[in-house]
Amino acid sequence: MLNKIFLVLLAVAIMAIGVLTYLPYSWLDSITKPADVQTNYQFYSNISWAFLLISSLILLLFGNLLLWKTRRSWAMWATLLYFVVFIFAQTFWLDRAFFNYQQTAGLTRDTISFSPFSGVILVVLSAVIVFFNQYLVKRLHDKMIPATPPVEALPADLPTGEKNI
Repeated sequence: MLNKIFLVLLAVAIMAIGVLTYLPYSWLDSITKPADVQTNYQFYSNISWAFLLISSLILLLFGNLLLWKTRRSWAMWATLLYFVVFIFAQTFWLDRAFFNYQQTAGLTRDTISFSPFSGVILVVLSAVIVFFNQYLVKRLHDKMIPATPPVEALPADLPTGEKNI
């Protein structure tokens, strides 16, 4: 049941962040003044970033719950994949398109955008966080709920004709 709840949450988050990623991009095709486009783009882009971070945190917490209950970490890695895909979409595609718009509209004199570099750093950092989070949750689970010891070998000197209970 928890798996299905996580999958529903993930699907809702993907649809919502898809819309919130498209909204800033749609402003780049607007025919209004470039200063207005820049303001509206940044407004919707900030909402998109905030939603991505909050939804990833909620999915990661739910992934921790699934890891605790089922001892399977697929939900945490699915959350990381969700985060990575949309970080790359925002830093490599969306921010790059906005940077090109700024250059053509004369709103910036910069020649290079550091957004893809920050996206790669965020992805590596989030992968490290998920890995150590998984490690800590498994260790805490083992400390709080120790595994049952394996059955030791039966003694070799049991009589063959007697029934042991």
